Amino acid sequence: MHRWFCLSVALCGLIAGCSGGAREYDLIVHNAAIWTGNPDQPEASVLAVRGDEFVYVGSEMPDPSRIGRHTQVIDAQQARIVPGLIDAHLHLISGGLQLTRLNLRDVPDRAVFIERVAARAKATPTGRWILGGRWSTESWPDPTQPNKSWIDPVTGDRPTLLHRMDGHGALANSAALKLAGITAEGPPDPPGGLIERDPKSGEPTGILKESAIELVSRHVPTPSAGELDTALAAAMHHANSHGITAVHTMSPWNEYAVLDRARKANRMTLRVRQYVSESDWRPLIGKVRRTRSDDWLRICGFKQFMDGSLGSRTAFMAEPYVDQPDHHGVLREVMYASGKDQPDAGHLTEMCRAAVEADLSPAIHAIGDQANRIVLDTYEQVRRSNESQSGAHRVPLRIEHAQHLLPDDIERFATLGVVASMQPLHKADDGRYALGAIGIERCRTSYAFRSLIDAGAVVAFGSDWPVVSLNPMEGIHAAVTGRTLNDQTFVPEQNITSEQALRAYTTGAAQASGDREKLGVIRPGALADFVILDADVLAIRAAAIRVVRVNQTFVGGRRVYARD
Repeated sequence: MHRWFCLSVALCGLIAGCSGGAREYDLIVHNAAIWTGNPDQPEASVLAVRGDEFVYVGSEMPDPSRIGRHTQVIDAQQARIVPGLIDAHLHLISGGLQLTRLNLRDVPDRAVFIERVAARAKATPTGRWILGGRWSTESWPDPTQPNKSWIDPVTGDRPTLLHRMDGHGALANSAALKLAGITAEGPPDPPGGLIERDPKSGEPTGILKESAIELVSRHVPTPSAGELDTALAAAMHHANSHGITAVHTMSPWNEYAVLDRARKANRMTLRVRQYVSESDWRPLIGKVRRTRSDDWLRICGFKQFMDGSLGSRTAFMAEPYVDQPDHHGVLREVMYASGKDQPDAGHLTEMCRAAVEADLSPAIHAIGDQANRIVLDTYEQVRRSNESQSGAHRVPLRIEHAQHLLPDDIERFATLGVVASMQPLHKADDGRYALGAIGIERCRTSYAFRSLIDAGAVVAFGSDWPVVSLNPMEGIHAAVTGRTLNDQTFVPEQNITSEQALRAYTTGAAQASGDREKLGVIRPGALADFVILDADVLAIRAAAIRVVRVNQTFVGGRRVYARD
């Protein structure tokens, strides 16, 4: 039994004036502890919805003449209600596909890794692909990363591609490498990528990093339209079950068609803001501007990679890695203009300028401190060159991840109006090995939630699902406690309050996509997206935040999830 109950009431015959023509409320929730996200009215106990918008938020029951026979009334029994949560960075359809693929996320060692792959291979027909992964060896007793010799004996002629947890590295078996033409003789590393090879023989080990993964992934069969529709439906339900009502998905152009099919068929239970991820987005600007935009689906901008990840040691750092003293990381292909083999910052600047001039947001992945500086320098040039245009400061400029920052760059996020789109659960994950990778001094301005908020920057939280869990409560727990996945304290000086974390999942995320008036807040005129929780995330002890569960999720005043 839940602590709340729902009761439809018919009061038209009892309340004078109900038949006078005033449109009745569709939904009222009362006796609640509502955190509104609205600084002018932080708390309330009653909300009313008409159509898909909030029309009343207060401490008393609303106009009784508008409560009619079709009004649904919910007594929340003092449950905590918050605005619909927004995941500001994930990969929606690939996450849905991943729900059915091989999951190696919780594998504890080499033996179980091979056992899981063998079991999936046994259930996979000969010649069919084995896909999935999300593996990470950092917490294993022996953290040696895998190679193709681990999986070749159990996968045989089934091409296999298993992505690392962060998606910036992958393990391919010999069958997959053969399809891609990767041998001891070649090909050379692609721009922004690395084919790991045996130093003596030149034979590929099976480990591919960054853009080199595409040499194999381009041979993976494209999912059918039906498979993509099913993956989207599964992903939306999964998100709704965690109180998520809107997402910013980083995905290729062709996924827009999948999202648009769902919108046209009225199957959307999640508001989607897409950031199109392509190597050069300029040819797509015209197509994007011709797409239909509404409250359910809108293309907001473009996604691009500046560097890789800390775990793969491909995040681009100003100083070398502690454990790889000759290595700074990798700059991705966005820094390489067509036909050039040297980095070219002007190429990125022109791409960002073209997006902003079309009222579209650039969203650049940057994890290393030097990668973040390059993007900030680029955005500063874009601001200057567009300062006379009306859209110059209207279009949000985003840095995705913003994990490791040079101290002097923190205030630049605020002064340049750059959104720090961050994923707090990455702090819990990467915190297990960050000290060994970059040392204590650089860690002090890593995952700098508090420093960025204190500087006045907009911080938006997301998950990067399916890289890590989609659950925002786990993200809030990580941001508030600073505890790693192996239960150690990491950079506690960057911890924030639960209310600050909740703002990053609501108003901050809404601002990142240009939705600050409509999403992430409970106030009249905003879209009626809200969540009823089973505990007060703002009042319980920090250690218990991660187990807070969602009782009901509403999108546009319509219940899209209820816990059994």
